Amino acid sequence: MGISLKQAFSFVPQDKKWVNKIFIGGLLMFFPCFMYILPGIQRLLFNPVNYYLVSLCAILAAVTAFIVRGYFFKTLHNRIVHFHGRLASWKYYSYYLYIGFKAYLASMILLLPFLLVFGFIMLFAPMSLSLDSIPFLFAGFMLIVLYAVFYIMLALNFALDFRFKSFFNIKKAFDLIRHNITGYVVLVFDCLLVGFCGFILSVILMNAQIFGLLLPFVIFYIYMVYCDLFAQFALQVGEEKYDENKCYVQG
Repeated sequence: MGISLKQAFSFVPQDKKWVNKIFIGGLLMFFPCFMYILPGIQRLLFNPVNYYLVSLCAILAAVTAFIVRGYFFKTLHNRIVHFHGRLASWKYYSYYLYIGFKAYLASMILLLPFLLVFGFIMLFAPMSLSLDSIPFLFAGFMLIVLYAVFYIMLALNFALDFRFKSFFNIKKAFDLIRHNITGYVVLVFDCLLVGFCGFILSVILMNAQIFGLLLPFVIFYIYMVYCDLFAQFALQVGEEKYDENKCYVQG
């Protein structure tokens, strides 16, 4: 059975408490999304610039973002290791913060060489958009695809045991996908497609006045769609691949 986008989008409502869980996740995403966008917050922070409040808000935004990322990986872990077909519980915020921080730091380290290559390419790019810009735009897109190829594979490996070094164990990560390369290509394509559609929807919501308040909830729902896409691929590989797990919270 292949990877199903329909299944990925219907995964969340299969949880009996999905409304509450998506609401909590959306509230956590609300602060990072709107901290620098809402007019009242902008005036408070930047008119004049209050460096103390800006730093405090940035820390709070980072903490909530880490918690959401940790929740994503715990839900993914539940799906592929414990075979729980539901969203994780929102009881363990400190644990999700810990996992999310490790995942964020690892992803930034992984992203660094791609940013350096992109910066080098942009040194030779024209200053304005034109036909001459097409090769550089294509090169930037290919870097995004290449990053996705590495990130998804290593994220799956990290989700097994939440060890920081698992995010850089390329050999073990590749062993998880090498028997289903075609399925992995489909997974990467689906993730890029969902990301593109999510970006378009975000732009629409941001320009839809009051409906822009739905943006953090939509973004969190998309996170859970990614979670099920990852899990669908992982469960195709076979449960014997996922017998190495170290998870202190089972909920």
